[in-house]
Amino acid sequence: MDKSRFIFRFRGTGPIPSDDLERIRALPEVDIVDSTSRMLLLQATEEDVKSLASAMPEWVLSPEQTVSLPDPRPKILEEAK
Repeated sequence: MDKSRFIFRFRGTGPIPSDDLERIRALPEVDIVDSTSRMLLLQATEEDVKSLASAMPEWVLSPEQTVSLPDPRPKILEEAK
């Protein structure tokens, strides 16, 4: 299966518990791409992260969404003939 990226957000109080972080890091099929004090960007299969989320009720899982930005450079429009 293809790996996708998911945002895993801790909704409890305070920063991410170290036990939770160690549990996630110990999973060979889940890669931590980036992290903040309350969120992790994970790369894994949907099945693996859903299994992880169901075992950790203080966490919220959502797929990463990307938005294409418009080209900021102005363009010269050709005149209609």
